[in-house]
Amino acid sequence: MNPSCRRMRGSSCVSILALLLLVVFSPMAQADIKIRTLDGVVLAGRIYDLGNEYLELAGRLGSNPILKRNVKSWSQVELETSEPPGIILVFLSGHEVSGSVRFDTGTSEWVVDLELGSARYPDSEVKRTIQPNGICSDDRFTVRCDFEDRIKRAIAGVRSGEPFASREGSEFLRAAGFFSKRFLEEALVDEENEEIRRILLEERLRMALPEGVTKARPNFLEQLSTSKPNDRVNLLSEALMENGSDLYPLLGLLLLDDSQSATVRSFAVDILQRTHSIKELILAWKSSQAHAQLALAIALGENGVYIGIITLIDALELDEEAARAIAAGKLLEYTGEQFGFDPAGDAATRASAVKLWREWWHGNKDQIEKIAVSAFHGAEASQERRRASDLWRQGIESEALGRFDAAEHFYRNATKVDPTAMGPFVSFGILLYQQRSDFEGALTLFRRALGRDAGLGDEIIERLCYYHIGRIYQFGLDFDRSRVALLKAIQLDPNYSDAWFELGRNLYEEAILDSGDIEQRKMQLIEARDTFKNGIQALVRYRGGLVVVDRTNLPFDSSLPFSARDHNRSLRDIRIRILEELGRFRGRISAISLILGDPGRVIAEHKAARIEGSLNEELARMLTVAKRLQRESEPPEGEPVPSGGVIEEGNPDSHN
Repeated sequence: MNPSCRRMRGSSCVSILALLLLVVFSPMAQADIKIRTLDGVVLAGRIYDLGNEYLELAGRLGSNPILKRNVKSWSQVELETSEPPGIILVFLSGHEVSGSVRFDTGTSEWVVDLELGSARYPDSEVKRTIQPNGICSDDRFTVRCDFEDRIKRAIAGVRSGEPFASREGSEFLRAAGFFSKRFLEEALVDEENEEIRRILLEERLRMALPEGVTKARPNFLEQLSTSKPNDRVNLLSEALMENGSDLYPLLGLLLLDDSQSATVRSFAVDILQRTHSIKELILAWKSSQAHAQLALAIALGENGVYIGIITLIDALELDEEAARAIAAGKLLEYTGEQFGFDPAGDAATRASAVKLWREWWHGNKDQIEKIAVSAFHGAEASQERRRASDLWRQGIESEALGRFDAAEHFYRNATKVDPTAMGPFVSFGILLYQQRSDFEGALTLFRRALGRDAGLGDEIIERLCYYHIGRIYQFGLDFDRSRVALLKAIQLDPNYSDAWFELGRNLYEEAILDSGDIEQRKMQLIEARDTFKNGIQALVRYRGGLVVVDRTNLPFDSSLPFSARDHNRSLRDIRIRILEELGRFRGRISAISLILGDPGRVIAEHKAARIEGSLNEELARMLTVAKRLQRESEPPEGEPVPSGGVIEEGNPDSHN
C-alpha cells in the first residue's frame, strides 16, 4: 500500500479500500421481510418502522415509503443462510455489512473482523447502525432474525411486573412499533394487561394517521397527548379539514384512549356520529363506561344501530334523574316502547319498568346484535364513497367561503362518483334554490336523494331533505305540501326545532293570508302558537341532554356534516345558540298572542325568557305593547271587574 495512504486513516484511500472490502469480503445482511398491501402488491427487502405513519422499504437505489394503514400483512422471509449476529452497518451507498463489529473511538472508524483479518470503515460513510435487537441509531426499527423470541421475552417481562424487566420490555415493544402489533393483540387475547394495551393503542394511533400528517405536523401525536383539551380539539379540527374521512379511524381510537379528556371525546363522538362511522363508534362503545358509553350508545342509535340499547336500559337505574330521562326518551324514540317508566317516579315503580325493559332486550337482543355485526363489517366505505365524501366536504367548504361555482362543481362530481350517496344530492339541492333560485332543479335533486337506498345514519340527511322541500313549497305558498314535508322531517327527528319553527310559521302565514272565516283563522293562529311551543319543548329536551351527555352538535342545526363551524363549536357556544333559538320561538308566540288579543301570554313569555336568559329586542318591544294593551283593557277605577277577572302576569295559559 502506498505510504501516503497508510498515513491517512480517514482519507479517501482508506475509504475506497474499506468499501472494496465491503463488496468483496464482508458478509452481507440479507432481506428478511415481505409486505403485502391492501391492493395486492408484494414488497420484500429491509423494512424499517419510522415511528410514525410510515414504513420504509430500503434498497441500494433508494427507499420507498409504505403507509402503514395500507399494509394487509407482513412476514419474515426464510433465509437460506442465517443472519450473522451483532451490529449491522448500513452505508450511505445502501450496502450493509454485519458480523463482529466494533467502533474504534481513536480513529472514528467501524472495525469488522473477517476471516482474513479486519476491515475499517470511516464513521462518515455509515448511514446508520442496527443493534442486535433491531433498534437503529436513527430511531428506526427493523426486524432481526431472532425477533419473535425477543418480542415474546419483552411481553413476558412486562407481565412479570419486575421493574427492570418491565421497563426493558416496554421499551422494546414500543421501539418495535408496527412489527409488535400482531404479537400484542395475541397477548391481550391470552391475558389482559394494562401496559400492553397502552403500547398497542399507541401503535394503532400511529397506524391510523393519514398520509403526510407527521410531515405537515411533526409533533401531531405528542400534541394530542400533552396539549390542553381545547388545543387538541383545534388540532383535530384543522387535521379534519385537511384530511377529511381519512382521519375518522384516528378519532375512533381516541375514544379508546383513557388519557383523553371529555372535551376531545365529545368532539370525536360528534364527528363520528354525523359522518356515520359505525365501526369506530361500535369499538368505542364496547370499551367505554358510564356517561361516555351512554353518549356512544346514543350516537349509534342516531345512526340506526341499536346495540347500545342495553346501555340505555342500564342508564334507567342511574341516580341522576336527568340521565334517566335522556335514556328513557331515546328508548322511546328507538323502540316505540315505554313500559310505564317515569324518570321522576318512585324507585319501586321504576324497577318494575326496568324489569320489563330487560325482558324486552332478552327477546330482541339477537336480532339487534346481528344488525350491528352487519353494520360493523359493512362499515368500510368503498373507494367511490370515500371519494364522493371528500368531494362533498370540499363543496361544503367552498360554499361556506361564498365560492358557489366551485361548490356546485364539487357537488355535481360527488353525485357522479357515487350516485348512491344521499348527502351530495341534498347539498346540491340546497345550493340551487338558495343561491341560484332554481326551485325546480332543487326539488328534482331532493327527490333523487330520497330515491337512494337509505344507509345507516342517513336519517339525518333524510330529515334535512324533507325540511328543505318544505321550505321550497312554503316559498311558493303551497302550504299543504309544505306542511306534509315538514311533518315528515319532525317524524324523523322530534327534536328538530328548525322544522318546528318553519311548521309554525307555515300555519301563521296561511292564517294571515287566508281571507276566509275569522274563527277558522283564529284557530289556525292558535295551532301555530302551539307548534312554536312544541319547538321550545324540543330545545329544552336537548338542553337537558346536553348537560349529561356533553355532545357537541345541535340537532336543530340545519348545517350538514363536515361543517367547519360545527367542529369548532364549544359547549358555551352551543348554550348561547340554544338561548337565541328559545328567544326566537318565544318572540313568535308573543307576536301571535298580540294578534289574538292575549297580552297576558306575551308578559308570561317575557318572564320565562328573562328567567332562562333568552331575552331579545323583539320580546322587549312586544312587552311594552302588551302592558299598554293590558292597561287599556282594565276598567276605570271604581267600576266592577268583569266576570272572569284580569289576566295574571306569568300565567301563559290564562287566555289560551
